[in-house]
Amino acid sequence: MNKLGIPSVLHERVSLEVGDSARGIVVSVVGDIDMEDPSVLLDPFFLELHEKALRQGVRVIEVDFRKLRFLNSSGIKTLAKWAMMLAGTQEAKRYAIRMIHDKAVAWQATSLPTLSFLVPGAIVLE
Repeated sequence: MNKLGIPSVLHERVSLEVGDSARGIVVSVVGDIDMEDPSVLLDPFFLELHEKALRQGVRVIEVDFRKLRFLNSSGIKTLAKWAMMLAGTQEAKRYAIRMIHDKAVAWQATSLPTLSFLVPGAIVLE
């Protein structure tokens, strides 16, 4: 179990595995997110991650998208909602989101950089 006590999510064709890293927390996203309404699955996950990270003073959350083959526009909207939670947090309490992606995957190369503009300086792409 990770230091935040957040269970991994396994659902049909996608998994979100939560672990500890030297910098803070790492979330590995694997599979495909192409369900009609991924917010049902993702919103509660990212809300819990956000709240527990703030409570425990986590400074960095790394999200590894390299094994996520597809993310539909509704899934991208869910990531934007998570980013906006961070935008609504006092700057001194914010954690950084490091999005690890594969530039050779079209949706990752085009969609993820856009999210970094929602909270300048807090979301970094690698």
